[in-house]
Amino acid sequence: FWTLKGLEKANIYVQNELSMVEEKTLISIKEKMKKMLKSTNIKTEQQDSPTLMVALQELSNEDEYYIYVKLALGEEVQTFRADKTATFALTYDSSDFIETDSDTLDKDVLESVDFLLSQFAEQYEDDKD
Repeated sequence: FWTLKGLEKANIYVQNELSMVEEKTLISIKEKMKKMLKSTNIKTEQQDSPTLMVALQELSNEDEYYIYVKLALGEEVQTFRADKTATFALTYDSSDFIETDSDTLDKDVLESVDFLLSQFAEQYEDDKD
């Protein structure tokens, strides 16, 4: 169970482990992340903010690529344990797994990112009520 209630700011980060993705696709992912955060009134580029991350990982098999796309929010939290330990935790996590080929890899990755960002934005809107 994830909650985005009270989220006011977030920095963005893209972790790329794909060998075939174009640089302009990575730039587009960052722009899409910033645009989504701005549209939900979440401030960006703030010091000591949670980090919204897109991670791209691949499994290749000849001409087919299997891409694992993950969207996660990581932040410093305090546990409910007796000592109230401060720790870094994922407070949101969603993923998509796509099958693609070299001709459509960039397009398919961007569609997957759009899907995950729309899920995040929808949950943010639901949680803030």
